[in-house]
Amino acid sequence: MTSRERVRRAITFGNPDRVPILHAVLPAAYYVHGEALVKLLQEFPDDFGTQPAIPDKEALAGPYRKGRHTDEWGCVWENEQDGILGICVGHPLEDWSNWTNYKMPDGLTQQQLDNLQRRLSAPEGHNHYVLGFGTNIFERMQWLRGYETLMYDLATDAPQAYILRDALVEWAVENAKIAAQSDIDGMSYADDWGTQVALIISPDTWRKFFKPAYRRMFEPGKAAGKHIHFHTDGFTWEILHDLVEVGVDVLNVQHTIMNIRAIAREFGGKVAFRSDLDRQHILPHGSKQEIRDHVKEVIDCLGSYGGGLIGHGEIGPDVPLENVRTMLEAWLEFGTY
Repeated sequence: MTSRERVRRAITFGNPDRVPILHAVLPAAYYVHGEALVKLLQEFPDDFGTQPAIPDKEALAGPYRKGRHTDEWGCVWENEQDGILGICVGHPLEDWSNWTNYKMPDGLTQQQLDNLQRRLSAPEGHNHYVLGFGTNIFERMQWLRGYETLMYDLATDAPQAYILRDALVEWAVENAKIAAQSDIDGMSYADDWGTQVALIISPDTWRKFFKPAYRRMFEPGKAAGKHIHFHTDGFTWEILHDLVEVGVDVLNVQHTIMNIRAIAREFGGKVAFRSDLDRQHILPHGSKQEIRDHVKEVIDCLGSYGGGLIGHGEIGPDVPLENVRTMLEAWLEFGTY
């Protein structure tokens, strides 16, 4: 069974041979562990064709590069550490009068498209599951307007919120149409919607304002038969059904701060999950047995339906190499069907 088939079967509950794995490594982790991390990940190749390598610091996207940088949207970022997402401190549309002369970037760059095509045209063939590009609309609105300004817009149902949302949605749709024409397997979207204990905005406001936006953004991928992957951090229980309803095939939620057994009862066998192992406590600080028990519980809860799970745990700079190895070994040990 190829890696591509394994992932597709996991998403569609088609009885893969084992839980597929996706490596997720913050660039800063490579700077801490160096070639030792590269070699460890090469020892456990994932099913998405990830090529472990220490990133060139100068080639990092502005938000991940130390110092102050302005991105292609005109948002200004400050960062104190290479390889960790910085903080957006400059918002080009905080003053709404700037909208009149504001120009959004062109969209998918030729370099991004070329990199995608290289993955699809690898010498060994399209044997890995390839994810395409998506858009984080809520976060981009925050970065453009500023968090407090956007929250006020949403609370007051301000016209500028709808104008900005609709412009971003159309921008996202046009990019999705381009990506969907390729031979990618899925399209990846993300927005962090929760705090540790609740949604950032009320569920009613989310359903009124953002739910139709996501439905529209997902349409090109769904029409082309691509799987829709959606990442969201925080306590997001109240909108999980809504995300599935508008077309999400793979949820990457922070299940460790919710009730994973309740998630299993409500969604097990109905939608696939990309796991988010506990990166606050267990991955960086847990014992070998705690990590093994954690991986096994996630598989038992979310991956016991003839599929339904992609194994994934974010590797940050605070995660020891021995914990990375334990996690990867546990996916293979407990994840065989």
